[in-house]
Amino acid sequence: MTNRLSRRRLVAGTGLTLAALALPRPTHAQKGDRERPSEEVAPDGFRVLRARPGGYDGRLPGPLLRIRRGTELKIRLINELPEPTAIHWHGIRLPNAMDGAPVAPGQSFDTRFTAPDAGTFWYHALGSAQDRLHGVLLVDELEPVAVDRDVALMLGGAGPPQDILVRQNERLRLRLINPTNTAITVRIDRHAPRVMAIDGQPAEPFAARGGAIRLGPGNRIDLFVDAVLEPRTRAPIETAEAQSGFLPAAHLVYADGPPARTAPLAEPAPLPASGLPDRMEFRGALKLDVPLPIAAPADRAPLFRVARGRTVMLALINREKVAQSVHVHGHSFRLLDRLDDGWKPFWLDTLLVGPGETERIAFVADNPGSWRLACATLGSPERTETWFAVG
Repeated sequence: MTNRLSRRRLVAGTGLTLAALALPRPTHAQKGDRERPSEEVAPDGFRVLRARPGGYDGRLPGPLLRIRRGTELKIRLINELPEPTAIHWHGIRLPNAMDGAPVAPGQSFDTRFTAPDAGTFWYHALGSAQDRLHGVLLVDELEPVAVDRDVALMLGGAGPPQDILVRQNERLRLRLINPTNTAITVRIDRHAPRVMAIDGQPAEPFAARGGAIRLGPGNRIDLFVDAVLEPRTRAPIETAEAQSGFLPAAHLVYADGPPARTAPLAEPAPLPASGLPDRMEFRGALKLDVPLPIAAPADRAPLFRVARGRTVMLALINREKVAQSVHVHGHSFRLLDRLDDGWKPFWLDTLLVGPGETERIAFVADNPGSWRLACATLGSPERTETWFAVG
């Protein structure tokens, strides 16, 4: 395995992020050394993040943040907007007080938490009026994962396709993030990607059918891609939204030189397990039907209250003619089978519920506090939410 980085950059255009990251140690992925913007760090060690009209730190997407599992992230959010803002650490099971705290114009808020799970996450402002405020957060595993290079793609941009340089027989970890309000399908030409993680949590590895994978709003998917084509080959990574055709978002560009190894690596083992439970107790679970889109009660009462450690089972019922995206804050959930109480072999924190469909989810309410349950209509900036209490 080679740890040498041939290109390091964060392409900030109209929404497509391409960050080629050195391995194995975690680093902040930025542009090339000559044009790398300096990071603002306060004397007390907090990384300063400024909310500005053009994006966090004036960039779109905002800076890529990277830490190791079990270490502390310290962020000082300074609000330079003319209106209040709040930052949500999408998919992170963090303490309640650290998520979504409102920050008035000209004020700041210190976020600090220890990342309990390794994986691909992102951060963004709450509310549709500040949708330019988002960025990538990567939490590295305690031990290096057996890949040659690590690339994060934030989807939804209309900029020119970007090049990802590879050598024959290298293994690429491709982290896909969908920050948009629409579903995006990603297809990798002439390759056989394997899904390794969904919404930041390890999955039982499986092949992406036809080399394509679909991400709803807010979803993340980690793929392992073996570079098996000949040197000097270009293979597009294509994306499609709704009924539109596929367009290249990036290219795998094979170097003109010797392979990284004589043959591709063997089938990958699953990524290291997270701290989520191996099983859930459905007997005595709190069960509730939730019509979509979510209607927040006028008195701001919680949708439900649940004792810490109890299992929650929600039936998400979409009677509308358009899909609805549901995100549970502070928790990861399992998608239940429609015919029984078995579950899919992966965790989620965001789920797209099709028009006229009902999906059932289950999670252990093990993170105390008041948590949002958010819903967005596919393709629309409109969002609704309610909340639930764990104590």
